[in-house]
Amino acid sequence: MNNPITDLITRYLSNIATDKFHRYTSWDNCFKAFGSSKKSEIQVLELAFYLASWGMYRGSSGLLQKNHLIHKGAVDIVFSKSNQKLKCNQTNEVGKENIKAILELKNQLANYYRGIYFAKGTEKPKPISPTDTLLSKIMLGTLGCAPAYDRYFIDGLKKMEIEHTSFNEASLTELFNFINENKKEIDKAQKLIKSKTQRHYPLMKIIDMYFWQIGYDLDKGKGNAWK
Repeated sequence: MNNPITDLITRYLSNIATDKFHRYTSWDNCFKAFGSSKKSEIQVLELAFYLASWGMYRGSSGLLQKNHLIHKGAVDIVFSKSNQKLKCNQTNEVGKENIKAILELKNQLANYYRGIYFAKGTEKPKPISPTDTLLSKIMLGTLGCAPAYDRYFIDGLKKMEIEHTSFNEASLTELFNFINENKKEIDKAQKLIKSKTQRHYPLMKIIDMYFWQIGYDLDKGKGNAWK
């Protein structure tokens, strides 16, 4: 591999190292809150702010028309007994055998959000749009069981010739294959992060950071690094 995962992770972490209030750390705060075994409004607040700082509260978003309590139902879903089995930490990681459960969680969250309506001014009320970007960011921030399928991540997938770029079974299968093929480098990246932050980042967070950074570099004119 001509672009080691650890090189990309080091570049990503450099933003956090120089600014303890950097927006990237919103994921750390959210993920830490959901590491608790008990539900509270803290998790609702952390999820809302994480989504805001990760670009999900732009002007066209229905979330912008609601307060943070809109996410309480999503927190309830995440804390269900079956979905807690997807919680990733130092002793538990998701694998191919969890794909069905990951997609079931995605569907549960989608059904929840599309059942909530919002209106802007005099417009007719319409449902929240449960995009793959929104749903995957929620799953990354709460359980760490899926990467965030946003623009830069998808651009990174395309650049590295990953065939499937939608949040579905085919894509997850391909990502788990990538993890298995690059396990030593990913393990090395996890140890690097632990040494710098004293926190364990799950496999899917590493994958998210890796492909996102490639997509970001491409957008900023640094694509020659990934030839």
